Amino acid sequence: MNESSKADVLVSIVHYSAPDLLGRCLESFRRSPPALPYRIIIADNSARYEPINEIIGENGGAELLELEENIGFGAGNNRAVAGSNEKYLFFLNPDTEIRQGTLEALVERLENDGDIAAVGPLNVGPTGEVQYSCRAFPGYRTFLGHRHSFLTKWFPSNPYSRDYLQTNWDHTEAREVDWISGAAMMVRRSDFEAVGGFDETFFLYAEDVDLCLRLHQLGKKVYYDPSATIQHTVGGSSSKNRFRALWERHRSMYTFYRKHYSLEIPLIDFMTLLGITLRGVCYLVLEAAGRTPHR
Repeated sequence: MNESSKADVLVSIVHYSAPDLLGRCLESFRRSPPALPYRIIIADNSARYEPINEIIGENGGAELLELEENIGFGAGNNRAVAGSNEKYLFFLNPDTEIRQGTLEALVERLENDGDIAAVGPLNVGPTGEVQYSCRAFPGYRTFLGHRHSFLTKWFPSNPYSRDYLQTNWDHTEAREVDWISGAAMMVRRSDFEAVGGFDETFFLYAEDVDLCLRLHQLGKKVYYDPSATIQHTVGGSSSKNRFRALWERHRSMYTFYRKHYSLEIPLIDFMTLLGITLRGVCYLVLEAAGRTPHR
């Protein structure tokens, strides 16, 4: 850790039963140390099952917050940053690794434009492939163009998929976007607190979309900046319990719908719930069969 009496950036990592990935994440900070004051807090949702003190000791410099039970991603991050005073909050998955200059580039973007509340880096996979980590806000047509839809699979250049997945522009350029992935997201503390932090109604998934939407409603901007880069092993954090992760993904879909899109018309709400439930059941069956189309 870069020592400072008052760090500029608080790195919040919510961990659940992925010590090997967490170790590589922490090691990346030693391998590519940020040239600014920062500190790392790890909120451990699996503390009662699998202590990670040894992993932290091997990589040094991180603070451990042991949670008595698995309270979810958003709630874990809220606990990690509570009572801290850093200007910027960097929410980072344990299945990621930072690259040289990652924190510096994100801080610079926020410092240069006070209207930007959140900024996310370029995400690349283990072999260097670009992961589309910023997207349009979901809507009623998203089921046609989401990442695993048949339309996207068979006709990836269709306008619905290109618009939602944001594959219709060059991701080597920085730009304002609807939302950025919570796998790596830096947020200005004052704006994070102004919207009340992560909504803990979302146990896992969609809390990043919800946060970005509320930041937009505050009149702030959300940005994607590929001058900062992280490596991300997609699904690494949720691989220990794929069935639970799948179910929570779909539960969060309906939670997001009810919070932001519901017209309070019972029939429409029921049909939406039915559609999401059927999709979830289909994916659970595919997971059990080893098809895993969602990964």
